Amino acid sequence: MNRAEVRRRQAGELSDILTLAAMLILGRQTGNNGIVYMTVAAVAYGLLLTVVCGNLPDTLGRLLRGRKNKGQYRNAERMRRSAMIQQLILGIAGSGALCIFSGSIAGMFGIPYSGFIMAVLSPAVFLRSVTSVFMGYFQGEGSELPTAAAGILRAVFIFGFGILFSGLLRNYGEKVGSLLREDNFAAMYGGMGVALAVSLAELLVVIFLALIYKIGDWPGKKARQEGYATETSFDCVRYLWAGRWQQAATAFLEILPLGLGLFFFALKTEDEAAFVSGYGVYAGGYLVFCGAAVSLISMLVLPAVSKIFSSLRKSEHRFARTAFEGGMHICLVHSIFTVVFVAVMGEQIGELLCPENAEAVLPMLRGGSCVIAFAALSCYFTRFLQTAGKRYPVLLAACIADLLFLAIIMATCKAGILSLVYSGMAGTFVLCVMLGVLACAQMRVRFNWLDALAVPAGASAAAGLLCMLTVRLIAPHVHILVTLLVAFVLAEAVYWGALILLRNFKDPELDAIPGGRLISGLKQMLHIY
Repeated sequence: MNRAEVRRRQAGELSDILTLAAMLILGRQTGNNGIVYMTVAAVAYGLLLTVVCGNLPDTLGRLLRGRKNKGQYRNAERMRRSAMIQQLILGIAGSGALCIFSGSIAGMFGIPYSGFIMAVLSPAVFLRSVTSVFMGYFQGEGSELPTAAAGILRAVFIFGFGILFSGLLRNYGEKVGSLLREDNFAAMYGGMGVALAVSLAELLVVIFLALIYKIGDWPGKKARQEGYATETSFDCVRYLWAGRWQQAATAFLEILPLGLGLFFFALKTEDEAAFVSGYGVYAGGYLVFCGAAVSLISMLVLPAVSKIFSSLRKSEHRFARTAFEGGMHICLVHSIFTVVFVAVMGEQIGELLCPENAEAVLPMLRGGSCVIAFAALSCYFTRFLQTAGKRYPVLLAACIADLLFLAIIMATCKAGILSLVYSGMAGTFVLCVMLGVLACAQMRVRFNWLDALAVPAGASAAAGLLCMLTVRLIAPHVHILVTLLVAFVLAEAVYWGALILLRNFKDPELDAIPGGRLISGLKQMLHIY
């Protein structure tokens, strides 16, 4: 993983954050009904995407680079052509299947209105499969910028077109609903506007990447006729599936708990109004916020993974272990502070996320904020193990975590929406432990958990007390957002100041962790050696 790939992956995490922010705002427009309808469609769309084009860009890019480095330019050209043909077929089949079976999928969840949203969303499967081939081609040429730019543009397009189409179609749905005396039409049409925005955004991304490919001076274009072809189209397709299915299956298992939780919660909740309001707050507030926090922490920790493998390539095993431990440490530092801040400021965050349902989202944030730490560490370990080639253990760990989630949700789903929160916490905790043990065994390290946990926990507790004091002093006089920003800045200053004064970071770690130079500079400025 080189610097360009790190930046591309960081851009992907930023794209996820922007998309989640767009979903939060669009969810406010469509209401709880619209959030539930869109969630069903999004889960079906996400699961289908992992089958059709999961991990295709990385696999195709790796295969093309290997053939290019060996001078097998005709093999590379055949690989590109075979990948495009395969994805065109799979994309058409996936879009057709989602459109034809949208009503059946929606009926399985007991939410028939989401079927129309799935039908509008179905073209995005085909377009995304084409996008994946273009991304793989650019990565095979050693260029990560088009992929990073495409991710950012996709999120921007979804945000802009989503607000436009959701508002227009929601107004139309209100008129139709008033004529037919159907209250849910406004939310359904608003969700269809978001689905239309996603499909249009994907179309624009395909056009953007096609233009870059057409006008770009790519070496692969000039070298098509050089060398000789030793691989058939069947070989190319086989290599693509063999290289991507493990990570695609892992991604499928990561999305699957969302569908399982929604299915069993809908099955066990007899009151439709309670189901819609509860799950709407859970998906549109709690899940969106936690997902954005995990993506942000993962984006900050990514450079540590790059330093691990760059050190291993240079046979600097000691520094690689230091970088691995430093990555775990900095991930814990960010995660612990985030967990405590969310738990303490849950009331203010809930009022900002869901003003009309702040009391409903408050126990989720306070009781389920630990999922941020577990999920962030799981992402770190997953990325390390998959890059190291340990894909089957990651797949097995994801299977076990999903089975645990399923067992807990089936046993406790009558307890209400909090059963989904605690089931998710249990599943991510088990996943984090299993992946952590595998990663530490792979690197042969014995991590000092006492220093890495005790000091940040104590410092975050002090920061949490400061947040409580800040709320008491300024909350009655200023806006909620201002209260959150002031509390966050003061708590961050106290937290990081305590970590530096207590010498929580060792000098070898500072050369490996993101932000290590800044921490080292602060230590020197404060004369802490």
